[in-house]
Amino acid sequence: MLYEILSVLFGFGIGFIVTWRFVEIGVRREEEKIGEARKVKIAEVAGKIEGTTETLPEKMPSNLDELLKYISGKYMLSEVTLLTPDGLPIASNSSTPDEDTANAPEFIKVANQLLNSDRIVLAGGDNRVVVLQINPDVILYAKIARELSRPELEKLKSEVNMSLEGLI
Repeated sequence: MLYEILSVLFGFGIGFIVTWRFVEIGVRREEEKIGEARKVKIAEVAGKIEGTTETLPEKMPSNLDELLKYISGKYMLSEVTLLTPDGLPIASNSSTPDEDTANAPEFIKVANQLLNSDRIVLAGGDNRVVVLQINPDVILYAKIARELSRPELEKLKSEVNMSLEGLI
C-alpha cells in the first residue's frame, strides 16, 4: 500500500514538473513571437511617419499666408501665429492673434528658464498649444489638433526657418 501511494505521489510530482516546463517553454516562445511582431509593427509605423514628413514641397511658399496654410495643412495645426520674441506679430491665421502674441513670449521664457528648451507643448482638456522658437528672431505659436512628436517638431522648425529665409 505504501509503495502504491509513493508511486502515485512521485508520478504526480514528475508529471507536474514536466508539464510546467513545457508550459514555460511555450510561453517564452509566444512572448518572443509577440516581441518580434511588435518590432515589425513599430518599424512599419515609423517608416510611414518618416516617409510622410521627409518630403518638402516642390514649390516653396512665396509669402507668409501661403507658409501658414502649408504648415497648417501638413502638421494639422488649427491656428498659427508667427511673432517676434518681443510679442510683435509677423503673420497669423488665428482667431485670437492678440492673445497668442501676448502669451507666446512668456511661454518661451518659461521653457528656456525652467526646462532649458526652445519649445513647450501645453495640453489641457481638448486644447493643445505648441510654442516653438524657430530662430532667435521668430517664435511660432500654434493650436494643434494632435500630438506632435519630437522629430515632427524639428522638421516643422527647419521647414519654417528655411521658408522664412527664402522669403527674405
